[in-house]
Amino acid sequence: MTKLFYAIALAAGLLGAVSCVAPGLMVDWAPVDITIEAYDAEGNSIISENMPGMSLTFKGEVYTVGPWEFWNQPEPEAQTKAYVAYMAGLRAMPVKNEQGEITHYVLNFGEIDGAEDMDEDILLHWPDGSEDTIHYHCSNHREWPTIDCTRKWKLNGKKHDGAVFVFHGKSLK
Repeated sequence: MTKLFYAIALAAGLLGAVSCVAPGLMVDWAPVDITIEAYDAEGNSIISENMPGMSLTFKGEVYTVGPWEFWNQPEPEAQTKAYVAYMAGLRAMPVKNEQGEITHYVLNFGEIDGAEDMDEDILLHWPDGSEDTIHYHCSNHREWPTIDCTRKWKLNGKKHDGAVFVFHGKSLK
């Protein structure tokens, strides 16, 4: 009887291990946020809570700068394990020092659905009339045998590491 118990326990353990990595496993592809920092010629941040003349275009939609707010993500209608990307737009996010005082702002854009294949330009329109292009490429989602996807960034046609973009020499006019 003991041998039968161990055989059943081993079979259940193997079945559990295989089912955890089997094809069809639901993967939570992390949504993407972009952080944008911009400084003038003297090194001062030009980002503020409301930046007249600053906008961003993504997938044909134009976003203007709004205040940073924490939002409550709507509950999905169906039970799901997948994290649903929530597009909050282009927001000015405060950066605080150790005393909790706001020292400057950065722009935050997102969330872009990390599970969606895309090859899109994100066009930044600066208050001084200049423009910069961030290119986002996301493809080749693979769940089996190794979880992976291809995410690549370019800034004005040149390869860029990660989703933080820093601009120098920008002006509000």
